[in-house]
Amino acid sequence: MKSKLILFIFLPLLFALNSEPGWAQYREPLFKIHDRGRLWETMKDNGQIGGVFSSFQYYPSMDWPGGPAILPNKDEQRSYSQGGGFWVGGKNPDGSVFLDECGPFLYVDQGSFFDMKEEENFIGSPNFNPNEAEEKITAHWKTSRGIEVRRISRAWSYPAFADFIIIEYTCINASSDKLTDVYFGFPYLLRPSYQDVVVQGFWGDNDNIDDELIGYDEARKLFYAYDYKPSIETDWSIGNYWDKRGELRTPGYAGFAPLFHTPAKDGRPQPATVYYAQTINNSHRLTLANQSETTLYGILNGSDRTLMDAQPLENVLSPFLLQGFGPYDLSPRDSVKIVIVEAVNGIPLDLAVKGLASQSLLPAGLDSLKKTVDRAKVLFDNNYVPKALAPPSPKTEYYVLPSTQELVIIWEADVEDWVDPLTGNKDLAYYNIYRSSRSFIGPFEKLKRTGIKISGTDRTRYFDTELGKWKYKDNTVQVGVGYFYAITSVDVNGNESGLVNRNVQPLRTARSPAENALSVSVFPNPFRLVSGLPTAGEESSIVFTNLPARCTIRIYTVSGDLVRTLEHDNPTSGEHVWDQLTDSRQKTAAGIYLYTVESDVGNAKGTLLLIK
Repeated sequence: MKSKLILFIFLPLLFALNSEPGWAQYREPLFKIHDRGRLWETMKDNGQIGGVFSSFQYYPSMDWPGGPAILPNKDEQRSYSQGGGFWVGGKNPDGSVFLDECGPFLYVDQGSFFDMKEEENFIGSPNFNPNEAEEKITAHWKTSRGIEVRRISRAWSYPAFADFIIIEYTCINASSDKLTDVYFGFPYLLRPSYQDVVVQGFWGDNDNIDDELIGYDEARKLFYAYDYKPSIETDWSIGNYWDKRGELRTPGYAGFAPLFHTPAKDGRPQPATVYYAQTINNSHRLTLANQSETTLYGILNGSDRTLMDAQPLENVLSPFLLQGFGPYDLSPRDSVKIVIVEAVNGIPLDLAVKGLASQSLLPAGLDSLKKTVDRAKVLFDNNYVPKALAPPSPKTEYYVLPSTQELVIIWEADVEDWVDPLTGNKDLAYYNIYRSSRSFIGPFEKLKRTGIKISGTDRTRYFDTELGKWKYKDNTVQVGVGYFYAITSVDVNGNESGLVNRNVQPLRTARSPAENALSVSVFPNPFRLVSGLPTAGEESSIVFTNLPARCTIRIYTVSGDLVRTLEHDNPTSGEHVWDQLTDSRQKTAAGIYLYTVESDVGNAKGTLLLIK
């Protein structure tokens, strides 16, 4: 993806209020995004990872499942983190303390920043390297004290690896001084409670929405967090149950853990520091914006546990989580390597959309997270070489056929010539077609249970010899419902590619335009609470159907006030959607409404009933 600039529109005021010494001049970071697997993340060039951008920007921050790239609204973002960062602190030759902070809060050390680099290594591409990740992003910066950092993050779409991102830090003492008792820290603001904003309608750090619990798995050195409930009376909110959709919005556990570290100078077990604190009323005590370098160095090396000891682990809300590695003595050009994995996993979406019936299954997500971290460890220990590869996903095209009310999926056959570099064989066996009527992230159902085999009767039935491509017509769709599709490739051993060729915008079949306005109708009518359309973001949709190709729809109150004017101009569709907003983008109230349809081929009128 291309580099982008982000703008915090509230920062000038914020910096004016914090203009005391220690606040560095703000710099807009460049960033690139991991969007290949199920876990999506934003990597910034200044050491930060993810984080809140603004109310109008929806970039990933440990999003699981992630996507699409352009969200219809912020409610659809499944974020599990408010950001990660990088700290380094130690002692100068004169014994004084230094600490450079690069997140996870707004404060960022203003050192030197170099170009970011993104490398794509997709299966089937001409220069595919099976010994490397599908997606690799490199950031390179140097802190004020002269610690040069090269951070390489890696992501995969393979189903077994799609829920983690491995982040490799190489830190070099680029100063001319010998630095002693150096520690490297990796702070995260894990927030599975993000969706509480949607479910409970609050905003900001408070006990009502920041209700995650945290834990630490000693065997894996794994910090993790998951959504719980704000009080005893709100058991229904565990997993962020949203009655409007009837689903659990936060079915996963999020965490981070080390996979590798250079041994410390004294050989002590790592991480040397495992630190947690509640940020509510305390965030100002965890950043150089308000604290001294000596104070934060005490937190980093574990000598200052004041905030941590003030509250037991099980009571911490809005957690600040930190793992510190050290101590190291670094002469000029000495280096330290530390590898971290961040991961999210939990119950699958096909269970999450069952809502309260699946709440009892949520604790199983912790075991899924642990297994995900274990798979990352195995992959790293094997130098990023997977034990098996799946065939590449085919290139796809999607079409709507209004005349027959079908959706058509077409995909290329060139993946059948792909040679597995690990086996030396052409081992593609069949394709799977997946469909979701809910959202880009699923859940998905398999349309043809046995898959479409590349030979035999399936080839005769589904391969278009004139096009030289495969074609599948889906005639089991409903008018007005949006659908998302993906085609995967499966080899003879059952290794399956990821869902990397999904359509970003929902596909809808629609009736062809009517010859006149005599049969215009509206559904659902009456409208009760929600539309009944399963596609995310369409809970308020009302569909006008059997429309002429060109017409004007006007909606009025019973007193004759104009509510909304809709211009329909579509030569292939006789349908138009009203989102129940007025012309001034205000929500309509419950009640009776009148509508008119005017066209060159006739007019129509009718009544709408909204029950909310």
